[in-house]
Amino acid sequence: MCNVVANKLKIIAAIALTSAVSWAAAGYAYLNGAKGDIAATLYPLPPLTIEKLGSTEGPELNSLAGKPYFINFWASWCVTCQAENIILHSLAQQGIPLVGIALKDSEASALQWLKSYGSPYIINLQDPDGVYAEAMGVQGAPETFLIDGDGNVRFHYQGLLQEAVWENRIKTILDSLSVRNER
Repeated sequence: MCNVVANKLKIIAAIALTSAVSWAAAGYAYLNGAKGDIAATLYPLPPLTIEKLGSTEGPELNSLAGKPYFINFWASWCVTCQAENIILHSLAQQGIPLVGIALKDSEASALQWLKSYGSPYIINLQDPDGVYAEAMGVQGAPETFLIDGDGNVRFHYQGLLQEAVWENRIKTILDSLSVRNER
């Protein structure tokens, strides 16, 4: 009887150790930007078929032609988007062009959210039915895309954009695109 109990305890301990190691590795990967990183992308941006959000001011999307910029899908109902808004404001203050697309949101809710938390976006668009998001391969909010000067998606990130992801992945790609566009 003691051997049976001892063997069961060994099995339970092995399972617990395996689980702990797996969770630790997943947490490390998430904190270092591996979660949601769909970096091996290079495909044309689908034609823009959505409208501006309300009467928000800002340039037209074609004014960004020839320059890299970001598209960020967000929503007023997305708690993670509220947290992400802080880093997006930081990027906007550095002169990074951000286009925000309110995903599956009412115009009134999206505008109220921008009023409450501030808009880091130079252009605010809306995709109330998620049709454009589906064409882009968006699965939820937030999701961020880096668009190169030729209108190609160069990087796609699903989830909360964090400082580590910015520094270790996205900034490097953006810098290489910016250097190419300066030539």
